[in-house]
Amino acid sequence: MNDHDDGTDPGLAGLSPEFQKMIGGMAGHTATFQKLLERRSAQMSKDAAKKKDDEVYLESYADIDIHEDMLKDGPRVESYRKAIEAQAPNWSKSGTARVVDVGSGTGLLAVLCARAGAQKVEAVEASRLAHFLQQVVEANTKPGAVQVHECRAEDLDLGEGKTVDCIVSEWMGYFLLFENMLPSVLAVRDKYLKPGGLMLPSKCRLMLAPLQDGAWREGKIGFWNSVAGIDMSALVPLARATACRKPQHRLVPADGLLGTGLTLLDLDLHTCKEGDLAQFSARLDFDLKAGSRLDGFATWFECDFGEAGMLLSTAPDQPPTHWRQTAFYLQQPLEAGGGVSVGGLVKVSRHEEFSRGYRVDFELVTPGRSKREESFELR
Repeated sequence: MNDHDDGTDPGLAGLSPEFQKMIGGMAGHTATFQKLLERRSAQMSKDAAKKKDDEVYLESYADIDIHEDMLKDGPRVESYRKAIEAQAPNWSKSGTARVVDVGSGTGLLAVLCARAGAQKVEAVEASRLAHFLQQVVEANTKPGAVQVHECRAEDLDLGEGKTVDCIVSEWMGYFLLFENMLPSVLAVRDKYLKPGGLMLPSKCRLMLAPLQDGAWREGKIGFWNSVAGIDMSALVPLARATACRKPQHRLVPADGLLGTGLTLLDLDLHTCKEGDLAQFSARLDFDLKAGSRLDGFATWFECDFGEAGMLLSTAPDQPPTHWRQTAFYLQQPLEAGGGVSVGGLVKVSRHEEFSRGYRVDFELVTPGRSKREESFELR
């Protein structure tokens, strides 16, 4: 994966040292994940490469630093806590509620479910962290309330004819889908969720909006025009090509959005299929006001949790999370002049080499100007 983190992100200004440390930890995790993925042999078959991607992905989540970052993400933790507590009356009343926690990690969600009245929680964790997960649940729940399964979600075996009332998982990545964990959750759903059972989260939407972000462009590209009084403008084209060819995972300015967000992908976790994640697209149609400039596009996601409603949003105007936003910056900004209409298409497709990555392609059409096409890789 080559997800590019901007270490000099001006969007971090004013945030607490703890949150900034969390951001740094995420950058280290993604960099480690990238290096591990790049060890794959170019001669590998597609199936072998996917298997290797899976192994590397699981290996990266045995690192406790990534779990520290996620547990310090207040909006993330609170959204799941509220969603699980909303089920407590139903679970306590039935006395037989069974839950599967897919990708249990350090066991936070499994413990919350057990404390909310679930009779039995099946905690699935494929990384080496499962050893410590066992100790966490033993220290925080009644004996037998949580059973740890050290296996891939696809290999979970609860026994013939067994069903569960709820599947909970924090599977979301950058750009909602990056790291491609959702298919594992859907595999458990199709195998074990009873008719009418609950998925937490239950619905997720990937949003996109046009963005003006002069501070980022000046900081990453304009910076090279003069460095300590030295003309380094010869490096501007290289800086632009480097900075704008990868998605940037950062906090974008909320006041930089040039329009309301459009829904790029709308998932109902009770019914969606893995094929829905392989390729999708949306039409672009918005107006740029006179004097404005299109620097690129910002994306974020929001999640509903059943009857508890929408509890988690990573939008620029919401409290920051470790996911931040994912921004796609154009090589050259599109100046609005006296005002202009912009149309086109954004297409997202599964990466053909990196099974946990995606390609994002933009096609922009403006009256009287040449069509522009730009592509990005999330890997």
